Amino acid sequence: MAKKKEHNQSGADQLRSVVERIERLEEEKAAVASDIKEVYAEAKANGFDTKTLRKLIVERRKDRAQREEEQALLEIYMAALGMLDGTPLGDAARKRLTDEAEEQPEAEPDDAPDEKDGDGEGGGGHVASETPTRSSPVIGEQELEEARVQGREAAKAGKRVIDNPFVAGDPRRAAWDEGWCAQTGSDGMDIPEAWRRKKKPKPAKDGDGKEGGDA
Repeated sequence: MAKKKEHNQSGADQLRSVVERIERLEEEKAAVASDIKEVYAEAKANGFDTKTLRKLIVERRKDRAQREEEQALLEIYMAALGMLDGTPLGDAARKRLTDEAEEQPEAEPDDAPDEKDGDGEGGGGHVASETPTRSSPVIGEQELEEARVQGREAAKAGKRVIDNPFVAGDPRRAAWDEGWCAQTGSDGMDIPEAWRRKKKPKPAKDGDGKEGGDA
């Protein structure tokens, strides 16, 4: 009977110790939370947006690959729902949808001849390449809808998202993206692979079936 009582007392002591440790940690957590609140209040007083700061803190906990993947998925989903609002898909989203990076144009050499010589005539037969305009033309809703239809038809024909025919700055570029994404994601079948979060590779197992570990 005495041993049983001693055993029960030992269990009660362990329980009390655990509870008291948790209580101390909860007090420390409350103190830290109060300190964090004060820092946010100071930031707000200095003109910073606290909602943006909170999102920034969350993003800084992630690595670059995770941030790019989440941003790409967000843009793909927004395009499919027509929420791009004139902004074309980002590079990460395009790469994810096509599994290849869009080729970058080669930089013009520093010693390239000028377009015109001193007499105002073309020098050395050099022809200046035209660059897409960045200004946004005035486009009506009918033209935007036509661009969406073109994007859907392009997806049906097996064209890639980087085959968008509209230049940067043209609202029809985003509309074309929306149509392309809507078509590739609404075929009634399974969710496209590009729309899924990438699975993390499982640790390799050794000959005994155990994970990791050097031989």
